[in-house]
Amino acid sequence: MVTMTAVLDHLVLAVPDLDEAVRDLAGRTGVVAAPGGSHPGRGTRNALLGLTWRGGSRCYLELLGPDPEQVGVPPQDTMLGFGRLGRGFAPRLHTWAVRPSDLDATVRTAREAGIEVGEAVAASRATPSGDRLAWRLAVPDPLGFGGAQPFLIDWQGTAHPSDAELPVLELLGVELRHPDADALARVLRVLGVDVPVVQAPQAGLGARLGTPRGPVELG
Repeated sequence: MVTMTAVLDHLVLAVPDLDEAVRDLAGRTGVVAAPGGSHPGRGTRNALLGLTWRGGSRCYLELLGPDPEQVGVPPQDTMLGFGRLGRGFAPRLHTWAVRPSDLDATVRTAREAGIEVGEAVAASRATPSGDRLAWRLAVPDPLGFGGAQPFLIDWQGTAHPSDAELPVLELLGVELRHPDADALARVLRVLGVDVPVVQAPQAGLGARLGTPRGPVELG
């Protein structure tokens, strides 16, 4: 087994209506996602659920939806290319993030291997309590392997969202799917990621959550 040197940070569930998605997920899991915040200038806002994974490691699920107070943000400027999904799409796991020990070094290593991971840029948002979260992230444009390739994130030593008082579920598993599974697996090895890749007709990712109402599949 490959040692995972990049830590699973979070999964991104893209939704067309954040409030409706929070209610729907609560009905399926018995747990209500906590309000996150708005991404200024990026057209989106989020809600969060904490996750435990592989023996207790903490990460989180981000429900990412449009921010009705931000209109006219060009699709290419939205968070994680969210605006390119259009309107009325079905909720889907859009992509996911890993946290390398050294973001800049990982970007350089990936580029030397011919892998596009994007430029490291700064981002931030305010929490409901008024605190400010700041991070750096590198996201390929378009998303790598249809979102099955993780983007890279660095919280720069500040508080991590999973450290907040979030409701917590268990992440039972993550599965990546792509028509060229071998190529995706090679990219993951370079990034230091150990997650199964399945040969499939279409790119995508899935996750299985352990909840008070039984296992729930996200995809």
